[in-house]
Amino acid sequence: MLKTIYDKMWDSSYPKIESGQYDIDTLISDPSDTRRGVTVLTYLQNNDNEVSRKITDFLCELQKVEPEQYYYPEEELHLTILSIISCISGFQLDDIDDFSYVKIFKQCMQGSEPIDIKFEGVTTSTSCVLIQGFPIGEGLNELRNKFRNRYKESSLHTTIDSRYRLSTAHVTAVRFTSQLINQKKVTDVLNRYRYFDFGTISFTEFELVFNNWYQNLSETKQLASSSIKQRV
Repeated sequence: MLKTIYDKMWDSSYPKIESGQYDIDTLISDPSDTRRGVTVLTYLQNNDNEVSRKITDFLCELQKVEPEQYYYPEEELHLTILSIISCISGFQLDDIDDFSYVKIFKQCMQGSEPIDIKFEGVTTSTSCVLIQGFPIGEGLNELRNKFRNRYKESSLHTTIDSRYRLSTAHVTAVRFTSQLINQKKVTDVLNRYRYFDFGTISFTEFELVFNNWYQNLSETKQLASSSIKQRV
């Protein structure tokens, strides 16, 4: 199922990258971008340094041949569990009762098990390079559904699944912010890593955050965190 989704993304966007028909993100460094939201996520580095390091090594290779794009720093590489409030222009933390969102987050995390994700290969969209994630077991779906149900049952404002129903386990690693100057070298690196095994993470550290569109740590405020015991 997920492999099919990732393959379709690659098949539809890779030829556009080859032919220069990719999309450029012009807002990533724009201080006037006021899009903010509330998200449950987990940072790769907080769970497994080895996997996040391998991803960073891949990004360094890309950056050598194409330095002017946006490469997520190792500490910002993250897996989105669920977007509770999708980023909305002008949205501020004062607009909600964040204590109530934290309360539900903590309730959902109680009794939860570690989530195992295998990161293998890369795919693309017309504006990004993504690391492919493949959940092992149903832990990710179960946790996502727990959040979906608890927040939707509450009277709190949410936009869960309003844009699309999140089903993948990808990590966004690169955003195109200008014209590619070494297109052929970029696609060569992408093809070398198309099926690369970055490793498996057993996620035990989770956060509820107030964030901008790009999940930049400089614009992120942690609202709550939760640690799950590793399996014995």
